[in-house]
Amino acid sequence: MIQVGYSQAVITPALEPPVFMAGFEQNRIALSVHDDLYARFLALQTDSDRILVLGSLDLIGLFRPDVEEVIARINGLDRFQGGIPAPDIILSCAHPHHGPDTMGLWGPDMKTSGVNPSYLAWLKECLVDTIMVAIDNLRPAAGMRFASVVVPGLAKNARDAEIVDEDLIVVQFLDPDQQAIVTLFNYACHPEVLWIGNPHITADYVGYLRQAVEAQTAAPCIFFSADLGGMMTPDVHDHSFAEAESMGTALAAAGLEAISLAGVEETIDIGRQRELIREKMTNPLFKLAIRRGLFPDIRGEDGRIQTEMNLIQIGPCWFVTVPGELLPKLGLQMKRELRRAGAAAAGVIGLANDELGYILPRENFRFPLNPFHPGKHYEETNSISKGIGPAVLAGLKRLIASNTALH
Repeated sequence: MIQVGYSQAVITPALEPPVFMAGFEQNRIALSVHDDLYARFLALQTDSDRILVLGSLDLIGLFRPDVEEVIARINGLDRFQGGIPAPDIILSCAHPHHGPDTMGLWGPDMKTSGVNPSYLAWLKECLVDTIMVAIDNLRPAAGMRFASVVVPGLAKNARDAEIVDEDLIVVQFLDPDQQAIVTLFNYACHPEVLWIGNPHITADYVGYLRQAVEAQTAAPCIFFSADLGGMMTPDVHDHSFAEAESMGTALAAAGLEAISLAGVEETIDIGRQRELIREKMTNPLFKLAIRRGLFPDIRGEDGRIQTEMNLIQIGPCWFVTVPGELLPKLGLQMKRELRRAGAAAAGVIGLANDELGYILPRENFRFPLNPFHPGKHYEETNSISKGIGPAVLAGLKRLIASNTALH
């Protein structure tokens, strides 16, 4: 029998000292809070002792060392000593462009980090506490429903209009009365309906989506961003809160309608496989940012970054986690690989346990001559290298091969 636990916490920063908002450009200072930002956690456990925790944060991204610090604190708790296994933890970021800078790139100028160290320290403590609440809230579930539906017309690819991932994956866990315990949404689009001039902290369309789902199901909703690179962005005109609400409620309606038609899965296996990958950082802008102290040097002595991917199985639904913003060309390819390997529904969870920027196909990677004026190749200036795309594809193939061997 599967057990399901859920918890959430508000992670909206105080407006003093000034909050530098992440995304778009430097020196965007938050003037007010339109709606709160959240950390949301879904804990899953089957008959084994192992617990899987999937977290979604309303943040632009977190580097792997910050994620590892949270995981290390969990692993060090007395509860997980004496042979009791610590949980498997995935921390992903929804990537809204109207929350605090948690990476360092959006401070007052190009030489000053926008990260508030006190907020980041508080955030890590909050995440540890909230993860443990989700684990403590584990209770038996009677089953789950899942659906995969195409939702056209809400997002566009500003880099390559012909390649758009419009898949919406929905998973809903049910109690013995067949009522929702928690609903998971997975969709590929930057939460940036609001644009550069917006000075208000907001979770963007993601917040409206969750509100609509929760109003109709009387149960919490957790959202995971998928292959949103490239640029998968809202197809809107005014960049208004009204459009953010319209997009969020439209996604909620499409997902809930699809899930209402799905059958109930009563036998559910939960699995997580992890694959480490290493890739050299070649981006001169990232190297400059490290020299300026905008973000930490996450390279090893050989100049390579170690990061990770995961294959998550929730019954017949398979999700691959990637350490950044995967372009939809790669995302669609990876989901095809998952379906060929046996997934009934296949999804991508982006910005998971790391944020290395855009992950492009090698054949489409063209680093501009002047990275400060990249033109159509902005994504390359925010990617560690042209090798990260092939490395991620190879990592997925190893995960699938390992999964096949295990079964």
